[in-house]
Amino acid sequence: MVEIKVFEGVSSVAFREKVSDGIDSCGIFERIGKGGIDIDMVSMEITAGDTLSVGFTLNDDDLPKLLPLIKSEKITTPVINCGNVKFLIKSEEMVGCPGFAARIFTALQSKSCMPLIVTTGINEISLLVRDSEGAEAEKTLREMFS
Repeated sequence: MVEIKVFEGVSSVAFREKVSDGIDSCGIFERIGKGGIDIDMVSMEITAGDTLSVGFTLNDDDLPKLLPLIKSEKITTPVINCGNVKFLIKSEEMVGCPGFAARIFTALQSKSCMPLIVTTGINEISLLVRDSEGAEAEKTLREMFS
């Protein structure tokens, strides 16, 4: 059985900053949590040299609380994308099933829907797509697993 959950009104935030400028990912996430902001789909590149690259999603409604935190953290170039749709696809069928995610990506690509962010776990895949592609993505995913 495949469970598909849909979440609308999702923002993505990404930034790449020099660690030497006092940027600290642990401190940033701690302050975001203390600010009452629930983040998801966290992606962090391994620091290459002195650069930190971080991305995550949050509810659009929490963006006004996040912006002052970003400014106080000396993050100078955040890339913010609002009004997206997140899909959580969960199934025990994914465990030990090579190519499960590839089937999803291929089906979405056939409908010209390209995920903005993808995160995975052992039995789940989260996809963030533009709102304009959300209805088609949902239709495609539901047909795929019905």
